[in-house]
Amino acid sequence: FVCPYHGWSYSLDGALRGVPSPESYGDLLDKADYPLVKLRVEEYAGMIFATFKDDIEPLVDFLGPAKKWMDLFMKQGGGFPIKVGGEHRFRFPGNWKIQLENTTDAYHFPLVHKSFLSSVDKQTEEMLDFVEGPGFVEDLGNGHSVMVMIPDLVDLEANLDAPIPERFAALAEELRADYPEDQVRRIVRAVGGSGFNLNIFPNIACSMAFFRVLRPVSVTETEIHHAVITMDGGPEAGNRARLRMHEHFQGPMGFGTPDDSEAWERVQKGSNAGTDQWILLNRGLAKEQETADGRRSDVSAETGMRAAYRQWKKLMTA
Repeated sequence: FVCPYHGWSYSLDGALRGVPSPESYGDLLDKADYPLVKLRVEEYAGMIFATFKDDIEPLVDFLGPAKKWMDLFMKQGGGFPIKVGGEHRFRFPGNWKIQLENTTDAYHFPLVHKSFLSSVDKQTEEMLDFVEGPGFVEDLGNGHSVMVMIPDLVDLEANLDAPIPERFAALAEELRADYPEDQVRRIVRAVGGSGFNLNIFPNIACSMAFFRVLRPVSVTETEIHHAVITMDGGPEAGNRARLRMHEHFQGPMGFGTPDDSEAWERVQKGSNAGTDQWILLNRGLAKEQETADGRRSDVSAETGMRAAYRQWKKLMTA
């Protein structure tokens, strides 16, 4: 790492290695005293987490019940390791917490994403009609939450004997040229993505078939990183299908995220209407029940939002 201004250079472990023209400092500069700031780093399920706070609890304790959902999410390789196959970034003029709410909010889906639902086949449209379905939203503690939209697709390695959806019939036929039937079914099931969205507080979304990372730029601007997940060493046809799905919903010309970002911008403008205008976050509260992992309510409940704001308030007032 080299500073472009004065050329101080640092090794990969952060130690200061070189200083141009050091003689001018005399004995006033001990390079051992000026390393880069090191973050505490831990890893879970192939994801790397970092913090400036050395005395924070271990990562596994912070993740808590979210770990089992991360394990399930990582089954999207269809038997192959998963990797990020590229990403695209964009910014919207709004606070990061507006987007944080979005990942485990089913209430908006049939309204904001009407254009997306009109662009898919009938079978897919029926599968995504989950607001009145048997799914749920669960507060997992420490600000994390999960929204289960399609319970049959929670574990992608289960129920592999189920009929292959019509939209994947051509893909399955192409895969059969190189893979046995049991592996074809496993790959096809993984291509469609998991049946849930997971929010990892404060800024990570594991959303059906992609990762989303939020980066607050300012109080009123947020940068979003959308990363597509592919199968490392997997079939080209499967990865191609994953990319097309990602483009269809998340891409700049897609039918999902552009509508979401428009809504986020309008929410930011609406929040400036006045401090006497209260924002309701009580949907699903009447049905909320305690669980072994936290609190659970119906799939369109704002349980996930309440989870995030409890944690945010706790950290901001610590």
